[in-house]
Amino acid sequence: MIELIRLNGEPLYVNYLQILSIEKIPETKVKLTTGDYYLVKNTLEDIEEQIMRFLHEVVIFREKSIHAG
Repeated sequence: MIELIRLNGEPLYVNYLQILSIEKIPETKVKLTTGDYYLVKNTLEDIEEQIMRFLHEVVIFREKSIHAG
């Protein structure tokens, strides 16, 4: 899950696999596969970094599990 911050400051947690597109308009508009979209304070770069960090943690966890056994 990644954390998006709505324009009103409330956090929103999203499964990154549900993100269909991201637009800068100048806010960041995140459209999900469900058709819902959210305007958020996060930058595109922040969202990309969170996705990369999440994927890295999953791969590192998997590698540690494989070597532990």
